[in-house]
Amino acid sequence: MIDFLKKPSTKFILRLLLVGVVFYVSTGHGTLAAFAPEDPTPPAVDMNDPTWDNFGTILIRIMNWVVYLVGIVFVVVVAYGAWKASMALGDPRGLDSAKSTWTYALFGVIIIAGFYALFTIVSGFFGFKIGFADIFSGIIQGIKDFTDVSTPAPPTTP
Repeated sequence: MIDFLKKPSTKFILRLLLVGVVFYVSTGHGTLAAFAPEDPTPPAVDMNDPTWDNFGTILIRIMNWVVYLVGIVFVVVVAYGAWKASMALGDPRGLDSAKSTWTYALFGVIIIAGFYALFTIVSGFFGFKIGFADIFSGIIQGIKDFTDVSTPAPPTTP
C-alpha cells in the first residue's frame, strides 16, 4: 500500500504540493499581503451596533475565505488527478479517469468564478465593494446617477 510513495513521480507531486502550500502560507495566506498597497483585510466589526456597513464587511470576509478555499481545493484536486495519472501505469482507463478528474476540477473552478463574478456585480449594485467590483463602480455610479435624474423632484411651494 505504501509502495506508491517510493515512485519518483509521486515524490515529485508531493514535493510540488508541499512547495505550493508553503508558498501559500508564506505569502500572507495567499493574498501577497506584503506587496499589497493597502491592508486587504476589512476592519473589525462591532456587532453591538449592527449596520449595513458591518454586513458588507462580514460578507467581504466570507467571500475572501471562500475564494481561498476554492483555490486550495482546486490545487488538491489537480494534484489528485496527477497522482491518478502517475498510478495508471499506461492503463487507458486510468488515464481517462485522471483526465476526467482534471476536467471536473476545471469546470468547478469556472462555475465558482462565474458565481463570484455574478456576486460581485450584484453586490456592487448594492454598494458593497468585493474583489474586482471596483472595476464596475463607474457603471454602477452611472446607473445610480441615471435613476436619480429620472426621478422627478418634489414640487416646491412658494
